[in-house]
Amino acid sequence: MGASAAHAETTLVSSTPADGEEVIASPVQIVAVFSAAVPNNAFMQAVCNGQPAPIGVVTVGADGVSLIAPLTAALPIGTCNVSYSVPQADGNVATGGFSFEVLDPSSVDPGDTSAADSTEGPVDVPPVSGPLGLFRMIAYAALAALFGGAALIVWIWPEGFDDSATHRYFKITWSVALLSSYVVVALQASLTSGKSVTQTLVPLISWGELFKEASGLAVLARLFLVMGCLIFAFHPDRLVDPQSKNLSLGLSGAAMATFAFTRASLDFSILGTAASLVHNLSIALWFGGLIFLAQTVLIAPGGDDLMTAIRHFSRRSLLIISVTVISGVVHLYQLDGGAILTSRHGRLVILKVFGVVAMVYIGGATRQFISRGLAKKRQLDGRTAAKLRRFVLTEAAFGVFVLALTSWSVATLPDKAPPLGSDRTDYAFVSDRSGGGFDVQLHMTPALVGRNAVRIDVYSPGSGLTDLTVQFNPPTNNVASVTLNVPIDGAGSAKLPFSEGVPLNTPGLWTIIVTGNGPDGPLPSVTYTVSVLANTSEAPVNEDVNATTSTIAGGVSSPATVVVPLGETTVPSASGVQPVTATVVTTTP
Repeated sequence: MGASAAHAETTLVSSTPADGEEVIASPVQIVAVFSAAVPNNAFMQAVCNGQPAPIGVVTVGADGVSLIAPLTAALPIGTCNVSYSVPQADGNVATGGFSFEVLDPSSVDPGDTSAADSTEGPVDVPPVSGPLGLFRMIAYAALAALFGGAALIVWIWPEGFDDSATHRYFKITWSVALLSSYVVVALQASLTSGKSVTQTLVPLISWGELFKEASGLAVLARLFLVMGCLIFAFHPDRLVDPQSKNLSLGLSGAAMATFAFTRASLDFSILGTAASLVHNLSIALWFGGLIFLAQTVLIAPGGDDLMTAIRHFSRRSLLIISVTVISGVVHLYQLDGGAILTSRHGRLVILKVFGVVAMVYIGGATRQFISRGLAKKRQLDGRTAAKLRRFVLTEAAFGVFVLALTSWSVATLPDKAPPLGSDRTDYAFVSDRSGGGFDVQLHMTPALVGRNAVRIDVYSPGSGLTDLTVQFNPPTNNVASVTLNVPIDGAGSAKLPFSEGVPLNTPGLWTIIVTGNGPDGPLPSVTYTVSVLANTSEAPVNEDVNATTSTIAGGVSSPATVVVPLGETTVPSASGVQPVTATVVTTTP
């Protein structure tokens, strides 16, 4: 597909990769430079081998005349078709596209570097995913140490609140937890929004995308909860104050509990999340308790209070370990089912199990030593403290190994988990597949007056599809029709979410017509009739065709072209959902 534009005022000047270029590795971003200023509501999307490319949020470049589409994963080998839509000052929209090919590196002559001139190396994972996993693990360990230490002071060793080692311990663990949690927020905001880490490091300004999903809300809540833990981090005496100890322990426990929502969507599994929540809290009590013992209780000889603390932790750790194992098994079943050996996530969990078994074994040996060797002792001598500390640190070291595997496994997809962004919407209207050479299926909800989420699935043609449109025609002549231009070039799906949905402004029988062009010319149109009911929960819709279409974009008069996000696209039966954009056009009949 050659580079082209629909209007002379705004034309494509250049692109990276260039039109027709062959590259031997996936670029990290796609850039299109135009002849005139590009508004913020312009969009660009790419389809590679009939599937939507993993593009992040498309932004206007600093020069004001370029569109930048960051890639959140590597492009597949094959041809990628890029299309764009740039609204102009005169109300028209410049559209066009360009294409390039990603070559198989094994088929390229190593001495031929011409195809790699415009690339910056392969991108197997989002560029921040590695640091995100590292800082997530650091935040997990620091918060576990903070919560576990606070729990030991409250429940087992209240005498330790005034110890200098305790003061130092809480200051360090809180500081590390706060810094790592802040970095996790910035990195996840960068991964979600497509903005640079430099931008998302600025507090709050670039964190808006995190509010749209449960995992984003979880990292934000964690950051603010860790901030709240300041009330005891520098004043451990508040952990034994009846008026503040429950709040102090609750803040650190709630911060730890947010890790249960790390991979959650807004429609997460209640049982799986509950098991994960219990699992995370029990791990924190186990691992955090070990770290606290090693860094405070066992650093020097002590009296009866230290011996009491050690014995109580030894007895309670058996219950904590049991809860950890049981909740972990339930959570594992929720994620992988019987595919433990066949999924990458399951295999990582098996390695994690070996680490947990090692912790249990060493913990058992430690408890045996305490029950036999310390049963009659009332004082903790230096030699015994050093020996116990070695046991505890060894057990904690395996805990770090387990946490590292946990952080790694979060980046993989469990067998029973739906692909990221999978569409689990309960649609009010689902059409039959049309079949034949133009095999499509339409979904719409809630089929009420107002905004409606729409999904269109294309099963054939597999490729070569152009100008796919979905036209919504009202039952009366005094209401504007709506046309949805869908950027799919073959088998795949596109979804317009409810928040930016198609505005149907009157009740009655709406006629929906799906049209498109195939490789050999126009395809036979597909027509559906949908009964749209009045929406009694909303204010009446103004049906005056001369009114501004404020339901789409304030201040734009009908007829108008309005660029809105098309939330998701995917191949109907396979790959994960990727964000793209589309154009909604309202026209006066």
